[in-house]
Amino acid sequence: MAGWRVELLATAAPDDPTSGLSRTVWELARALSERGHSVRVLYPSDGRPSTPGPAGVESVSVPVIGVSRRPFARDIAIGKAASSLLRPDADVVVGNDEKAGALDVPARAGPRAVFGMFFHDVALHTFDTLRPLEADKGVRQRVGNWLDRRALERLERAALNRADVVLVASEKNRDLLAKYYGVPKERVALLPLGIPAPLEVGTAAEARAALKIPIDVPVVAFVGKTPDRQGLDIALEAFRRIRVFFPGARFLVAGSSPKVEPGVASLGVVDEPTKARVFRAADVFLFPARYEGFGLAPREAMRYGAATVVSRHVPMDGAVAGTDVRVAADDDPGTFASELAELLADPATRRALGQHGKAYADTLSYERMAERFEGFFAPRVRSG
Repeated sequence: MAGWRVELLATAAPDDPTSGLSRTVWELARALSERGHSVRVLYPSDGRPSTPGPAGVESVSVPVIGVSRRPFARDIAIGKAASSLLRPDADVVVGNDEKAGALDVPARAGPRAVFGMFFHDVALHTFDTLRPLEADKGVRQRVGNWLDRRALERLERAALNRADVVLVASEKNRDLLAKYYGVPKERVALLPLGIPAPLEVGTAAEARAALKIPIDVPVVAFVGKTPDRQGLDIALEAFRRIRVFFPGARFLVAGSSPKVEPGVASLGVVDEPTKARVFRAADVFLFPARYEGFGLAPREAMRYGAATVVSRHVPMDGAVAGTDVRVAADDDPGTFASELAELLADPATRRALGQHGKAYADTLSYERMAERFEGFFAPRVRSG
């Protein structure tokens, strides 16, 4: 296969630790470059110089200017600005999230670039799931929500209407595209996200020592930067209940900053080595998300060998429930507490779950993601 000129749109710079999806885009770019493609990643930078990306990948900063006060104005501005920076001879252009609705592929003589839209989340479903959880502040807020939802729907629909290839990270999102936009399932390609290889941060005991956690106590972990969406409150309540039986237990929270309470170590936003130590230190990783398009954090935890418990809202395509991962039957904190208590009390079951989960997560490499990516776009690039 001859190398393509590939343009990818990311949501953040390559050194930004807060966006798991953006990191996936940069790593996919690296894997595609290693397979012989000429890859550039465009990212919003607010006028700052380009940050060096992975080896072989050109990073292009997109200035964010002319942002109005209308709904999703920043996303629209980013999409339009990125459009003007795309290579005119690009073979493949892939956008993600609502910014892709304002992204135009280059016009040129001959066949145009193949345009792909990648849905990590179906944003309209996320909106409908999370906005009702906010406190009702009156008519102004309700009107604002209505305007936001209309703008979001228009952006996603615009991207879908123009996309030659529609990609999703999970079967759940394939179903949601059919539900919200009437997209036939056969038009949607499943592209599971790659999972970063574990960083070398030493043994579990060494990771705990670095985090100032006692070596000989049960450790539960949560990683997520959107705590309302990812169910941190449920996880905290589940931990409070099991701590009655495991009084020395610790709960490590990375990415978010809950209030200080007994047994809870609130780490906030952390760098990659610290996050790796959290995964390595954990006996059980808990992720009771209310909605999650793919579930990158639990799969990362599984790749470190942590026994993992997720909500029924986290799509776990390819994983065997009960063998690779525990899936809570409902959103009651008591249900998660029961799963936690069982795993913490039974080291053999916990280790077996961690081992099976790691074997599953190890199949989700960026190299495999790049190979699948090529398979979805190759027929269209060749026919162009």
